[in-house]
Amino acid sequence: MRSIAEQQEVPYLLHFTPVINLPGIVKHGLLSRDKLAERGIPYASYESRLDGREDATSVSISRVSRQIFDRKRHKGGHPNWVVLRLNIQVLCTHECLFAWRNAATNEIQYPFRERNRPWAFYKMFDGSNEERNGLGPWFPTDPEAEVQVLKPIAPDCILEAIVDRHELVEAVQGILNCMPGDQRPVAVDASWGRIARG
Repeated sequence: MRSIAEQQEVPYLLHFTPVINLPGIVKHGLLSRDKLAERGIPYASYESRLDGREDATSVSISRVSRQIFDRKRHKGGHPNWVVLRLNIQVLCTHECLFAWRNAATNEIQYPFRERNRPWAFYKMFDGSNEERNGLGPWFPTDPEAEVQVLKPIAPDCILEAIVDRHELVEAVQGILNCMPGDQRPVAVDASWGRIARG
């Protein structure tokens, strides 16, 4: 996985969540829904996972699907969201399933696929010249491609947070500052363009 990530120049992973979830993430890490339920940790979410993977945490490679992000923010009932940039080492240290399309599609749900293999990761960047036109090598071809991480992602994997309004910076920075080690910066992107470019 490391060699493919290096070949594709993948800079980071991304995960979006309501800001209300951030204190729990800083304390416990990113946990799948079944792990949250086991520990009795509340989680702000508006719907069950359409891919059926209650044992997985979804992250994106290099960009977030603006369509999925907008839909979840619209239906989620939470006004304040944060996008977390995560260390790509998660791809090497955690068991992952790679979905080159939206993980809820029939193509991905096909039961005999071994999506934890390097071929499945590489397939995320596969496509014709027309499909890849204008995309850097670090972007999956399908904007709805995702990685399903099957183990908890520790808080120290968080590199940075992105919010869409300056008035959220102080609160989000205060939460991130509860983590040991280097300070994680908080960036502002009013249009969320940094998370969906490509």
